[in-house]
Amino acid sequence: MGTSDIALERVQALLKVDTGDGSVYEHLVRIARAMATSKPDDALGRLESLSRSLKKGAYRGVAAPDQDEEVVADAAAEEKRQQWCEYAVNVARPPSDPTAAPKVLCAVHNFMEDAAMFEWAGVGFGKQETFHIAMSLRKLAADNESLDKLRLWGKILGISSDYYVAEGVLKATPGGAAKPALPGSPEDDVEPQGEGANTWCYWVSAGGAAPWIRLPSARASHIVAARKVKRLMTGSLGAPVDSTPWFPGKERHLLRSQIARISATCTLAVDGFFEPDDAEEAKKNAIRMSDPEGFTFPGHDALATLDSWKHAAPALLGTGKCTWPDLEAFEEGTLSEEQTAALTAAQEAEPAKEMLSGLGEDLADLLPEGAEGSPAWNIKVYGDKGTYTFEGGDAKSYRITAVRSMIWPGAISVAQGTKFANLYIGDGTKSAALVEPNKESGLPLANCAAFSSGNVKLPMAPEDVMDEPGDLQEQEEPQPPLPDEVSDGEDHDEAEAQ
Repeated sequence: MGTSDIALERVQALLKVDTGDGSVYEHLVRIARAMATSKPDDALGRLESLSRSLKKGAYRGVAAPDQDEEVVADAAAEEKRQQWCEYAVNVARPPSDPTAAPKVLCAVHNFMEDAAMFEWAGVGFGKQETFHIAMSLRKLAADNESLDKLRLWGKILGISSDYYVAEGVLKATPGGAAKPALPGSPEDDVEPQGEGANTWCYWVSAGGAAPWIRLPSARASHIVAARKVKRLMTGSLGAPVDSTPWFPGKERHLLRSQIARISATCTLAVDGFFEPDDAEEAKKNAIRMSDPEGFTFPGHDALATLDSWKHAAPALLGTGKCTWPDLEAFEEGTLSEEQTAALTAAQEAEPAKEMLSGLGEDLADLLPEGAEGSPAWNIKVYGDKGTYTFEGGDAKSYRITAVRSMIWPGAISVAQGTKFANLYIGDGTKSAALVEPNKESGLPLANCAAFSSGNVKLPMAPEDVMDEPGDLQEQEEPQPPLPDEVSDGEDHDEAEAQ
């Protein structure tokens, strides 16, 4: 027997080895018989599919359990998706238990209705995100029983993530008026809850399934320092604020200070909607809604003028507060004569602004001669400007009047019919690009120059281009040589003398 015959027998023996589901030889025989029986036109093209079908039919092993195994490509992304789904279900679920008594919530502003007005003015979040925001505010109100009012303040854009900001008013706590804090003390740095920059409380969320986190109270020292800092938010409340001048706090404190500054300037209301609260138990700069019987909502044409809009938040002073301390409230001997004189002089130099002041007073010194309006505000009318008369003679218009701030880009107030709302969507920085510089000095608006913090350069800001230095003036020699008549007229060489 030759070598080739031996090799052929070995190959045949290998093909006939049965592994439990048949041998290769038997499988090839079945393929050949199937081909001879069916006689396909494209035998070579059907070879693989026929082999697979015959192999599956001849399988004699134990069948695997018939179940679907979920394959997760990205476990972290899948976990976030599950978390988002659970949060979305909890947010959309009614706050009250169907089997229990209805749960009483605070007055939550209907952001769904406001979003329709803002959308006409070119500002919005989209219908899906708007619905989620509205449901998230309802859940925040259900989780905080101490809230009295709640609304969406706006959204501050950050580098890594953004901040959704909710504004609320806490219920009044029983108790008498607290003693005034001594000027210059740590307690004096924070205005009482419900007054000044702390009239409202604020919560922030990164959106999605992130929870709402309450921000600390505003401090006067933080507000003063924030005026000298120009910095974008990172999206992390615990991030340090690296700036020059130094800011005494974390990003949460800078964020709270910027919110206080924006609210003090850009919280508006239509003329006559609020009135000063003169009740004895009312706090400083408190306002209340006017009597509906004596109030008439301004007309459509009137809303397009600055006279129909008023500031509805206390204005900030240079000290970072909204009011000066009442010197008469201190007991005799508490303040020294120097402190009293200094406070009186500062109050006379910068009087506190009254509540519900008009918009026409803002940056009035920058208004060109003969011009009307205010360089700090821009008013525009959107939508259908027609007027329709219904049965009974009532006239109605669907136009939207929007008032935008030129000082804080992103702040907008809109009005339609008998409703108005405020919103802010921006990076939380003051800008001077939309406001003319000072007429006399030519400098931009204070505390908002580009690449600066109150005209103090930041570490990453480019250096100023300096002018050529002036020619130095020649000066006389400070130690002139002795005149010839004073000296002996002889040369003196130290080397020869030695």
